[in-house]
Amino acid sequence: MNNKAIGKIAIAGIIIVIVVIAALGIYFAMYYQAPPPEESVLIMGTTDKVEVNLDPAEAYDYFGWEIIQSTGCGLVTIRPGSDAGPEDILPSLATDWDVSDDGLVWTFHLRHGVKFEDGTEFNATHVWYTFERAKTLSVPEGPFVGIGIYTKDGECIIKNVTVVDKYTVKFYLNFPFTPFLALMAAPCCYIVNPNYAPMNATVNYVEGNARASYPMDLGPYRLTKWSRVGGLDQEMILEANPNYWNATGGYPKTKKIIIKFYSDSTSLRLAIESGEIDIAFRQLSAADINSLRQNPNLKVWEGTGAFIQYLVFQTKPEMYPLNITEVRRAIAAAINRTLLTETVFQGQMVPLYSMIPNGMMGHIDAFKALGDANYTYTREVLAKYGYNEANKLHLDLYYETSGHYPQSPDQAQAIKQSLEASGVIEVSLHGLEWAQYREQRKEETMPLMIYGWYPDYVDPDNYVYPFLHSSGGSWLHYHYNNTQMDALIEQARSTTNATLRLELYKQIQELMVEDCPIVPLFQGTAFAVTKPDVKGVYLDITQSWRHWLLYKESS
Repeated sequence: MNNKAIGKIAIAGIIIVIVVIAALGIYFAMYYQAPPPEESVLIMGTTDKVEVNLDPAEAYDYFGWEIIQSTGCGLVTIRPGSDAGPEDILPSLATDWDVSDDGLVWTFHLRHGVKFEDGTEFNATHVWYTFERAKTLSVPEGPFVGIGIYTKDGECIIKNVTVVDKYTVKFYLNFPFTPFLALMAAPCCYIVNPNYAPMNATVNYVEGNARASYPMDLGPYRLTKWSRVGGLDQEMILEANPNYWNATGGYPKTKKIIIKFYSDSTSLRLAIESGEIDIAFRQLSAADINSLRQNPNLKVWEGTGAFIQYLVFQTKPEMYPLNITEVRRAIAAAINRTLLTETVFQGQMVPLYSMIPNGMMGHIDAFKALGDANYTYTREVLAKYGYNEANKLHLDLYYETSGHYPQSPDQAQAIKQSLEASGVIEVSLHGLEWAQYREQRKEETMPLMIYGWYPDYVDPDNYVYPFLHSSGGSWLHYHYNNTQMDALIEQARSTTNATLRLELYKQIQELMVEDCPIVPLFQGTAFAVTKPDVKGVYLDITQSWRHWLLYKESS
């Protein structure tokens, strides 16, 4: 071979090497995200708090689920920023799945090589253990009972869970459940570590021992600090989990998240304005949000609202006359939703006339049949029971004072104002800190109370069963029970006929107006405020707050 030929081969070889290196560079740039620097930290502020604990078998509150999502992992997850439709459900601990033709058997094929904190490999027995434990515990006010996954009375969703082999697990259902895959993405279905989650007891806060205070460790973060003073949360620290299965994908994007708890919205606003925190999320007042929009040093994020707020009547006979459906309808008719949404929330919320949110499949404006501030109807009905300007119906309205819901004291004042404008109702307001509020709900002492809801999974069933079914609604302790309602809900959640489902939800909402045990008030929009360099905020219909996507943009 002559020198010229050798030279051509050498040049060709160099070109090939350059092309390969360039291709690899493009590949890594597109698909590999280098882990964030060791010192990457974000500080978040909130007025929220853990309601009970961080155990998926019992936790049934927004903030508890927020931390469960960060420290745990489910079989599937929802694509961030999506509408949470069937096409938006993504693999997580399960890589793929299939369902039988009759919709009664779901088979999940599990991801290989996922490790618990102690190095044990995750497998199908851990899925079985998680659901068997939840079934054994059947916490009355927990999500498994509230959603109807397992119930002692009535027909539950899951019949049993079986291990096929190390990486295959089957769920057998009692009836076809259309949103089953979305349900599997809910934090209550996140897998627990048997070493930290005993079969016969829930896991609660342990002073000075964050690791013993939660039963998961397959998620993007570990909870390394959880401090409380007098039962009130003070600070939490989430640190990157080195065993997280998706760590090679660059998650979590920030190694450490510090969560600071504030007593009220004013303190939270001052913290974000002063730069004490990088993120403020739940709950800033409407006025604060509008004001902070004008601050060039901050960014206000606004997202889809699937949060709803509603009034609950205690309907047991001892609460006469609230046990009378006609009286409850008369009270509901006097509520002025426009006053509530335009004055308290400055237009950031919208009136709601059904427990099923605006824009969701099956929604109808059912409560418009009673009207807003329909004082003529209120006075006519209450007159039949002896109530008038000289003998007013007295109501005790309760609300929480801890910042768990947006501007609860202001809400209560607006509701009082609209009810008393009827001329035949007088209202006494009672504010309670969240822990006491929850306890009074359980003790059934509050005749009328303000409550809110964030979806477990995006489906109308989740805005109906947990409230109006005699089994699901038991967590509210408000004694509503209607066998016709139960039958409609059970049929709606089990049919696969879309047209029939729509008709059933129409009947459910109309019957709800007739019985009026709960009155929908408004539908909220999600807001967060951050420093301008904070990225990765997703405020979508799931209402999930994803710590592991947050990061500071490099300057």
